[in-house]
Amino acid sequence: MTTNTTTTHRTPTTSADQVPTSPVADRVAALWARPRVKAQLLYAAWMATTAVSGLVVNHLLPDWSGLARSFVAMMPLVVLSTILVTRVTGWQKAGFTRPRQWRELRLYALPTVVVLAPLAAGVTPVAPGMLAMLITGYALTGYMEEAMWRGVVLRVLRPTGTMQAVLIGSLLFGAAHLSNIMFRESAALVAAQALGSFCGGIGYAALRLRTNTIWPVMALHMAGDLIASIGALPKIPTLVAHDVIMLALGLYLLRRNTNHTIDNA
Repeated sequence: MTTNTTTTHRTPTTSADQVPTSPVADRVAALWARPRVKAQLLYAAWMATTAVSGLVVNHLLPDWSGLARSFVAMMPLVVLSTILVTRVTGWQKAGFTRPRQWRELRLYALPTVVVLAPLAAGVTPVAPGMLAMLITGYALTGYMEEAMWRGVVLRVLRPTGTMQAVLIGSLLFGAAHLSNIMFRESAALVAAQALGSFCGGIGYAALRLRTNTIWPVMALHMAGDLIASIGALPKIPTLVAHDVIMLALGLYLLRRNTNHTIDNA
């Protein structure tokens, strides 16, 4: 009597969550999971985009003013910041919250007065075309910079602690302005702008966290740049005063972080 024995060979299966990864991919994932490294990578992406865009615009539009060229060069940054909000944090966590989620909007009283102060001395006459460019350029600047630095980067850094997140994020924000040397002839002015952006960024970050919304911060940022340009008061002293006050306000709000109003934002 003969017995036929059939041997079945089974091929091991790999589930979706067991897809093999390369050591390089694992290393990148590990770095991306570290808040400070992640923030630095975002900063590097921002600066690389700025450099490429600036070089192209300066080559194609050499006769345009530095301000006009900077506005054109920032268009890829508008796209980049929108993509990063969508893919890295999501709009809600970046501060694009609904009005019913907002709180303590009274904190905008002092910054609003400071922003409007240059108008007390009158308005500098500006040609309609120039005014349209300023309004459009500064509106886009307010959106992209706040979405990136007080939206994505600040949120990414939150695990490091509120104070560190604000300070590191503001430092990167200030350093990002060093790229303006591509559109300005004065290195000293660019360095001063970077320092001022660091100071002002602390105030913007504290307001964004304390009020649980980024919308008023964007409006304040846009209005501050625009009014400083068209107000009758000297632009540089006006911006310096604004940045100093925003620094003081930001540090005050961070020190009075009571009832977890910031930590739970």
